[in-house]
Amino acid sequence: MPYFYGELGIASDADKAQVKIAFRTLAKTCHPDVEGGDEVRFKEINQAYATLINPSRRAAYDAQCARALACGRRRFAAMMATMAASFAATVGSGVAVAGWLLGA
Repeated sequence: MPYFYGELGIASDADKAQVKIAFRTLAKTCHPDVEGGDEVRFKEINQAYATLINPSRRAAYDAQCARALACGRRRFAAMMATMAASFAATVGSGVAVAGWLLGA
C-alpha cells in the first residue's frame, strides 16, 4: 500500500491547502509534458492527491493505514515473543550442555 502522505511530502495532519500546494509543486516537475518529467511518478502523486483531497476517501485511507499499522505491530510483538522464547531455549540448552561437559 503506497503511503500517500510521503508521496506528496506532507504530514498526515496536513489540511487541504497544504495537500494542494504539495501536489502542484510536484506536478510542475513531474508532469510528463515537462522536460525531464516522469509519467509514473506523476501518476503516483496524482493518485495521492485525488485520495487526500477528498474527505471521504481520505478518511477511508487513514482508517486503512491505521489497520495496517496495528497489524504490523501485532506481527512484530509476536515475532519478538518467538525470538525471546527461542533465545531462552537456546541459552537453557547451552547451560545444560555446559554442565554436562563440566561433569556437574
